[in-house]
Amino acid sequence: MGLTPLMPLHAAENTAIAFDIPAGSLDSALNQFSRASGLNISFDLADLAGKSSAGLHGRYDSDDALAHLLASSGLQAVPLAEGGYRLIARTHDDSALALEATNINASGLARGVISEGSGSYATASTNSATGLALSIRETPQSVTVVTRQQLDDQGAISIGDVLRNTPGVSVQAFDSNRMVYSTRGFTISNYKYDGVNTIVDNIYEGAPHGDTSAYDRMEVVKGATGLMAGSGDPSATVNLIRKKPTHDFKASITGSAGSWDNYRTEGDISGPLNDAGTLRGRFVGTYQDRKSYLDHYQQKNDMLYGILEADLAPDTLLTFGIERHTTTPRGVSWTGNPVFFADGSRTDFSRSHNPGADWSRRDFQSSTYFATLEQALGHGWKLKVSLDHLVTDHDTRLASASGGNPDPATGDGMFLYWGRWEGHRRQNTVDASLSGPFTLFGREHELAAGAMASHSRLSGDTFDGSAFSMVPGSIFDWNGKLARQDFPRNGDYETTQSQNGLYLATRLRPSDDLTVILGTRVSTFKYDNEENYFATLDDVHASYKEHGVVTPYAGVVYDLDETYSVYASYTSIYQPQTNKDSNGSTLAPTEGNSYEAGLKAAYLDGRLNATLALFRIEQDNVAENIGTNPVTNEGIYRAIDGATTKGVELELSGELREGWSLSAGYTYARTRDAEQQRIFGFPLTTTMPEHVLRLFTSYRLPGVLEQVTVGGGLNWQSAFYGDIYSPIANDYTRIKQASYMLANLMTRYQHSEHLSFTLNANNLFDKKYLTGLGNFDTTYYGEPRNLMLSAKYSF
Repeated sequence: MGLTPLMPLHAAENTAIAFDIPAGSLDSALNQFSRASGLNISFDLADLAGKSSAGLHGRYDSDDALAHLLASSGLQAVPLAEGGYRLIARTHDDSALALEATNINASGLARGVISEGSGSYATASTNSATGLALSIRETPQSVTVVTRQQLDDQGAISIGDVLRNTPGVSVQAFDSNRMVYSTRGFTISNYKYDGVNTIVDNIYEGAPHGDTSAYDRMEVVKGATGLMAGSGDPSATVNLIRKKPTHDFKASITGSAGSWDNYRTEGDISGPLNDAGTLRGRFVGTYQDRKSYLDHYQQKNDMLYGILEADLAPDTLLTFGIERHTTTPRGVSWTGNPVFFADGSRTDFSRSHNPGADWSRRDFQSSTYFATLEQALGHGWKLKVSLDHLVTDHDTRLASASGGNPDPATGDGMFLYWGRWEGHRRQNTVDASLSGPFTLFGREHELAAGAMASHSRLSGDTFDGSAFSMVPGSIFDWNGKLARQDFPRNGDYETTQSQNGLYLATRLRPSDDLTVILGTRVSTFKYDNEENYFATLDDVHASYKEHGVVTPYAGVVYDLDETYSVYASYTSIYQPQTNKDSNGSTLAPTEGNSYEAGLKAAYLDGRLNATLALFRIEQDNVAENIGTNPVTNEGIYRAIDGATTKGVELELSGELREGWSLSAGYTYARTRDAEQQRIFGFPLTTTMPEHVLRLFTSYRLPGVLEQVTVGGGLNWQSAFYGDIYSPIANDYTRIKQASYMLANLMTRYQHSEHLSFTLNANNLFDKKYLTGLGNFDTTYYGEPRNLMLSAKYSF
């Protein structure tokens, strides 16, 4: 599979040109060659990693100039019919897989990397960790990239589908619609879109809403990420990279049908909008209508995504887009099923039992308007300014037959959890960054600087849901039929959050084998919450303000040889909290330090990446759930000092050989407090699994069966625990979900150049397991075996 075709802006005549390119890194030399010659070059960033050039001085034609610059690099320049060059390895088989291309125009403006169309489970570079464009091997932190090809192979439709299959990530459920995702023992609380921070409310949302059809890939930076994100738990930052318009016309339509009447349609069209190709556009739309293994549950989702790219000048790129997601579920549960009968014996509800009323809902809509201006400044420097305007609305009306402990014989004695919530959020974010190379002591280094300002306002009415009501009849006869409830408005609320930050990072190269990354961030955080009630309840006000919070970062990478590198990194942790103790006081921010060291490798010219990471996380003021406020239904927490997490992470991703891709990872993370006790953290009263294994592979069959691709995966995790109230013990009792493994399969048949069919089977052996426990003393089952068949026609 070849490199992505380029659309040259212009090509210079192949006549003698005066060059004055100093010795330094090969990527910098190629940037300077491109500016001087006016020629585009496409290459794989991984091929340039660690390579240098002796420079070039004098008059040469472009062919000779490139030959001199590439001497001893193991690369050669292949002229393209449309102008410019493509760099390939001299010993590289043209049939082998090539990673996504990086396009450099005549002014040196990098258009970025894409994974779509590469057919690879690996990516050439990522800047999510430090703001610098680095390969996985060059990044002194564990990074997982889920490419477009892997998304397609796994049949991942939602962001949750991607996360639950990502190496190192575990999932636990609140209820039918909310999942919480964790890694290294902590909840993932930082999410970005194209590198721009966004707020995700784990209580109301669980994880970002959205359909994967809008995204090129997902990058997950493991551990603390304060340099780029500011605040956050030392779990991970998830960066969702949107699809970009293509230089050539392309379009596709996909139809899918799956278990429990799950139907979905997707359309994607992209290409140039003028003859010169300087204006490009893309539009993606999806619609899904599905039922569920849960009784009387159904959900409709739709997504619209549009993006325009305009080359305002050879060195100026303007992007504007809109992304909108809507989900309207019915039959939503609030929590799961009770664990104990009234006599203390364990319940055993079927997986299809749904405690939600048939009208219960969590309607959610988000619209993001985004614009980005990228400007090449010469000499390899680039300015990027992004503006995001996010609007979200949620309307939640719940009734769930989940409270209490039923009589084991009659099923009587259950009560309803119910209530109504709504919210309207507007978030504005501006993010500006400046990056480029500089020379110091005769060597070339890199610098990245940036500023971010984000402000969010969430407001809405409050409603009285305090009326107590028993479940009508036996829980064994429950079918979701319940009269719609009228929840009277009793007040309103407003919550504002702001974060401003400045960061600076530099990548120093003291020698060819050694790189040192130093950075720091200075942040300001503001939070204010007002709840005003008409009567019966006291008004609530909570706020905090922190100025000048400094987050240092340091990393070092040493190349042992052309394949292996050792690395180490350090960063501090700072996470403001809104959790309250038993007195209603807000907990102090969580603070601490994160350390990581390991070994990285790039095999097969960078087409296969491997990481071995050792990490240690030390924190104070970690929130542990110790109960629920019976008046407000809010959690009560205590602050844990001396919380320590120790662990190891292994990952292998990319191409083992032509047509055979693999993504595999194992994570061990053990979290204990100062007394070596487990921490039952936020937002669920549970622990996290200490061992997590994720594996997925696909293989295109050879010879006469080359139209067939087969694949499969294994998801295994160790036991986790939850505290559940027992009516007999009159105290909390610890229960356990034992370790379990899920098996998934896929197969694809490429019927023709245009038409393909893909079948995905999840939980192949129909394992029955709990994916949620501890939310209001209930448990929640994971999804049974299910199938999805998709047909895609590409134009």
